[in-house]
Amino acid sequence: MDARCDCQPSTESGRLSIDASDCAEGGRIATTPACRASAIAALDDSITEIETHDEGCEHRYDEGTVGVLLAAARFADLVAGHDAALARLAHQEPLGAARAALARGGRVGELAAVTGLAEALAQGGYGVTDELNPLTSGTATVAMFHDVENAGELTPDELRARYDELLRAVVESHGGDTIREETGVEGVGALTNGESPPLTLDEAATVLALDPAEPDADAIAMEARDHLLMGMTTAVLDVEALESGIDGALDAREIQQKIEGRLAMELDEFALLHGHIEDRKP
Repeated sequence: MDARCDCQPSTESGRLSIDASDCAEGGRIATTPACRASAIAALDDSITEIETHDEGCEHRYDEGTVGVLLAAARFADLVAGHDAALARLAHQEPLGAARAALARGGRVGELAAVTGLAEALAQGGYGVTDELNPLTSGTATVAMFHDVENAGELTPDELRARYDELLRAVVESHGGDTIREETGVEGVGALTNGESPPLTLDEAATVLALDPAEPDADAIAMEARDHLLMGMTTAVLDVEALESGIDGALDAREIQQKIEGRLAMELDEFALLHGHIEDRKP
């Protein structure tokens, strides 16, 4: 059964204040689609702050999250006449709606761009600036596969070597046998010998997620694929142009399904696409 939201939103002086006292989900915008939908439905362009209150605990969401939710509200309003299901998705899962719109292209892709929803993929999530209670904590920002500097100037093999450096640090910290037991990913011990074992993006993300400073594996893989989509938008590339740019190493349909996560993407394939997209950015 889907989570039910009983949040009570109200607006005043540019602030959306959400009373989550009676909500079983606690008004958790970051993790609960129903609460996120309640917040988005209450937004307008005058809002610059969002706060939730739950039994004496107050959460204040950062400017990036406010921007994502506002973009989702604008996108949902404009896309409803084209695709009602996509509009509903935008209220509950803005990032999922952005992926779907950019992958589809055409008018809905344009709407994702002009409303700012496409830019939300670069942020990759919904953050809390302050937890105004004794449990306040910070979040570290760490390097991931798509963070390689000057990726557009590197060959696919050089990019893969940079990914391997990130993975090797985790393998050396945990040990190949431990990683195999904890993740089921085989062959990663070869990284310590300078080898580059065959890995999918999802397998590599599972290994990288063992680092306590990293998010979970699904988030790592999703953010990597989202980075490709955002790069395609910036570089004005569609999947047919990508197929041509990589000399047909993958066909357009494969590229789209791999970026959407419907087909497994080899880490070498990610390097191939990553490098070409970065090279084509203005």
